[in-house]
Amino acid sequence: METARNFKEGFVESEPGVQIYFRDLGSGNNAVVIPLIAWTEEFDVLARGRRVIFYDPRSRGRSTAVEPERISFQNDVYDLEALRRHLGLERISPIGWSYFGGVVARYAMEFPERVSRFVMVCGPPIRRQPHSDAMNSIMAARLDALAPGFLREMQAASPPGPEMLTRLWDLLKQVRTGSRGMKPARGEPSQYPNESPARVAATFSRAMQTQGDWDWREDARRVKCPALFVHGTADFMPLEAAQEWVECLPNGRLLVLEDVGHFPSLEAPERFFAGLEEFLSGEMQWAATSDAR
Repeated sequence: METARNFKEGFVESEPGVQIYFRDLGSGNNAVVIPLIAWTEEFDVLARGRRVIFYDPRSRGRSTAVEPERISFQNDVYDLEALRRHLGLERISPIGWSYFGGVVARYAMEFPERVSRFVMVCGPPIRRQPHSDAMNSIMAARLDALAPGFLREMQAASPPGPEMLTRLWDLLKQVRTGSRGMKPARGEPSQYPNESPARVAATFSRAMQTQGDWDWREDARRVKCPALFVHGTADFMPLEAAQEWVECLPNGRLLVLEDVGHFPSLEAPERFFAGLEEFLSGEMQWAATSDAR
């Protein structure tokens, strides 16, 4: 894509000693902000006619690797705000995939005046329980069916080594992908030390620990801007958990992708990006929708 080669890049100091890498491409009044560059390269198609800013959160990608005590879910929210301030953006439309879907949703709750609309792509549930237990049960059953005994080996290891963590990631991709399969990703996370399976596991575990027993249902009801939750039926999250987001967001919308797992940008890119484009441009009809193609 031509736009992807014409970008500006730099670093933002989120706090002393923490440099956040960003890549700024496209142009226009609508600024879309997306965390985790190496895992979201395909999202650059959204820069046709608008400005898209990718960035790496702390301890991810090209950004500064920090001590465990400086990693937290709340710091990920603050890093997004530091980036917005640095770039002088009045309002943004953040898009978060996976864990970062929760980050952008929480950002919208804490900084509602700075968000025009936001998208959560296969993000976490709006409350930890009962959904986390349900998701863990689904994951464990799928992993055990694919690799019997592997989870017991993981639990016995103290802690699991790099080879075991790499094996876990490979298995997770398989059990979180629908039967459509995945197209090859353009990004190469493995080129960055922060994206090694061991470092990602440590960073993610620490961030999740700091979230505690979250329940955002009341806070979400105060968010008035349009919000889109993308749910793949082959992912771990039960549909009921995705629907709860829409029930709590006054202007929430749910896009259900049938037989798609945790990687809709690679599993069903045409439908996925068409849905994002409709939503970001304000053309999406405001009613629940499902895709069975």
